[in-house]
Amino acid sequence: MTGNEGAVAISEIVKRSHALEDFRCSSTRVGTDGGLALAEALKTCTCLKKLDLRDNMFGVEAGVALSKAVSQFADLTEVYLTKGAASLAVCIASKQSLTKLNLAENELKDEGAILVAKSLSEGHGQLNEVDMSTNAIRRAGARHLATVVVKKPEFKLLNINGNFIPDEGIDKVKELFVSSPAVLGLLNKNDL
Repeated sequence: MTGNEGAVAISEIVKRSHALEDFRCSSTRVGTDGGLALAEALKTCTCLKKLDLRDNMFGVEAGVALSKAVSQFADLTEVYLTKGAASLAVCIASKQSLTKLNLAENELKDEGAILVAKSLSEGHGQLNEVDMSTNAIRRAGARHLATVVVKKPEFKLLNINGNFIPDEGIDKVKELFVSSPAVLGLLNKNDL
């Protein structure tokens, strides 16, 4: 629970860590001031491969600053964020090196899931894991996600547990993965 003061202090360390590859500052109650400081500091981390900033209260100004910083990370392979679905989809589309995408617990609903699925539909050949659990996704969002990721050559795990997918939606997703059911992890009607 670093809050703004802790985030500002951490940002001073991050500014001097140009070779940083993995940065996590999640569930720390960072607000706008701390988010702005982190965004500025992260711009210096050109080697960043893994970024986890979920479950904070950055606000719009810090969110925009962080999205600009994230757009500079060419080698980003894992990202864990809580942001608006449209902005998030644009960011994801530009990150062709992603191997894992975790957007769990973001209330993205079908609209957000469909935007994310569209952002993953072109390229992303190295993508092997997507976690969209607990996002209030229904049949349409689950179907779009499954349709896109099932075509990825390296894909290993789609987590859509904890959503509001009706039985017929679950059956449709399972049909798509009939030749590789383990990709759906523990998804079954009793898990929802």
